[in-house]
Amino acid sequence: MSAINRSVFFAMLALVALILMAACGGGVSSGEDPNEQQIPFVGDAAPEQAAVPTPQSTPENNSPAGDSAEVDANGVPVGFTEDGRPYRGQLDAPVVMEAFSDFQCPYCGRFSTQTLPGLIENQIAAGEVVLIFYDFPLNNIHPQAAAAANAARCAGEQGAAAYWAMHDRLFESISDWSISSPNDVFRTYAADLGLEALDFGNCLDENRHEAAIAADLALGESRGVNSTPSFFLNDQPVIGAYPLDYFNEAISLVMSGEAIAAEPEVPTPDPSVKPTPVTVIMDDIAGEKGDPSAAVTVVEYTDYQCPYCARHAGETLPRLLTEMVDSGHIRYIVKDFPLDNIHPQARVAAVAARCAGEQEAYWHMHDLLFTRQAEWSGLGEGAVDFFAALATELNLDAEAFATCQTSGRHDDAIQANLDEALALGMRGTPAFFINGFPVSGAQPFELFDYAITLAEEGTLADAYVAPAQEPTPEPTGPVEVEIGDAYGIGAEDAPVVIVEFTDFQCPFCSRHFAQTFSQLKADYVDSGKVHYIFKDFPLSNIHPQAQKAAEAARCAGDQGAYETMHGLLFSRQEEWSGRSDAEAVFATFAESAGLDVAVFEECLSSGQHAAAVQADLEQGIQLGVNGTPAFFLNGNFLSGAQPYEVFREVIEGLLAEQES
Repeated sequence: MSAINRSVFFAMLALVALILMAACGGGVSSGEDPNEQQIPFVGDAAPEQAAVPTPQSTPENNSPAGDSAEVDANGVPVGFTEDGRPYRGQLDAPVVMEAFSDFQCPYCGRFSTQTLPGLIENQIAAGEVVLIFYDFPLNNIHPQAAAAANAARCAGEQGAAAYWAMHDRLFESISDWSISSPNDVFRTYAADLGLEALDFGNCLDENRHEAAIAADLALGESRGVNSTPSFFLNDQPVIGAYPLDYFNEAISLVMSGEAIAAEPEVPTPDPSVKPTPVTVIMDDIAGEKGDPSAAVTVVEYTDYQCPYCARHAGETLPRLLTEMVDSGHIRYIVKDFPLDNIHPQARVAAVAARCAGEQEAYWHMHDLLFTRQAEWSGLGEGAVDFFAALATELNLDAEAFATCQTSGRHDDAIQANLDEALALGMRGTPAFFINGFPVSGAQPFELFDYAITLAEEGTLADAYVAPAQEPTPEPTGPVEVEIGDAYGIGAEDAPVVIVEFTDFQCPFCSRHFAQTFSQLKADYVDSGKVHYIFKDFPLSNIHPQAQKAAEAARCAGDQGAYETMHGLLFSRQEEWSGRSDAEAVFATFAESAGLDVAVFEECLSSGQHAAAVQADLEQGIQLGVNGTPAFFLNGNFLSGAQPYEVFREVIEGLLAEQES
């Protein structure tokens, strides 16, 4: 056994709360393993509550007093609110139940198929509750969710009853349409439901409701939603797919004017209590090596575009295979965990590996994808051609490989892997389970050696119990933030350096720009006391135009106008946020700034700065950033759109330290 000891092993392991989450999405905690690639699922820092929209009757769909002109298959009144949201029930019901949901989320499906029917039969049919539905597609983990939301709205163009019929059908059959071409399946549903086919199909092809879906997403985010399903009962939040009894009790409390009992908090893992291993389902495996009857099974969740996964594949995995797999000590399983929002080619790479596997070449492709990651990462659609070239290098049947790549037949398995990892509490790659016990990040071989030996002895759980005399120390002191070629303002030799990680579509970043940044610039930057650095942290899962906005600022910077574009993007955020043609709006900003628009548009459309934006995002993740705006003042972390006084106090303290 390696010389690594138990205390070192415990210090290297991040204790993971392994619960089956009752919601898709969720937050990311800071202070995790520096080698672990994190998913920025969370929303903007310091979220504010928005006012609850009041359902209104409309002449087209509703009659006075909330009596709807349409009913659904259950005979329940249905319609659309004045602002276009679908509802079920009576508009004058005493309890307004708002649901923020994702059609591809399995927990939303559970609510719709197992809990909602009981609510419809009882409280909704009785006029006690009206359900209003909002779209909140988690595009980074459910790539077909937005298309499904559009399909439901396309059905809704033919009436509220048609909307709810499509809503129910989508949730009943999530696995059937979670494929690369879901619109084909949606057309069959429309035919089954008796909808007029031509306009429904045109609506699908046009993605006609994209902007409205984005507006729902932005509304949910502004109200603090970051997972699905999330509910508000008369503005009281309920997060997760709870059973019917829970909702019955919650509705009863709201009707009586009482507060819903606080949801039980997930307890912080007690370092003195042994964890319980999870059961990893051995379905949808991407790759496998070793004796199935080995005493120890190692399951890796990987992302082919993740640099830390590449490090594991290059440095640690070869020793595991030669010293542990070949000797019969372990069975090694690979599953897919593509982080789509920061690694857009990871999913197609996973498909390529599985397609190679159909020709008995999974591991050869696996190794090539990692060793040549730098060559294909960032190629966009061109990555598919690159993978085809790799298949040729491996002497695979090129036609069969190409057919597999476009067939979509591995899509369900890859998505199932990702959903499973999220349900098991994984938030980054690479992630491992050793006989059901978690290990996060690209750890050295010695750690795996030690953990596997303990697993063989049946004592691995003991290693997760922290000795009382050896508590894991909390991080102290400032962190080193590499500036690189980031744009900055102010004297480079200023005694205080502020690094801001920002998202141009984030309303709280906009608030910081409008309320605090100008004061900081006037009082500290212009006086030579602060060097202010801008870094990008686009939360693409909730702000789909943020990535391109960041690239637009950099493209303007190529013409010496970064700060001008930065200001325009924030001060006129409402003009482009949520729009599918945001790039055209950015071009008008470039024109108003006096830039060469043709050069600007070429820069933006080419994705010239896409990799740089992603590099900032990954740097922020590694530093513990999990929301925007986020700041480092001489390496000291400050989160959220804090008032000017907070910044002034910290800056003055740092200046005083340097003067003393």
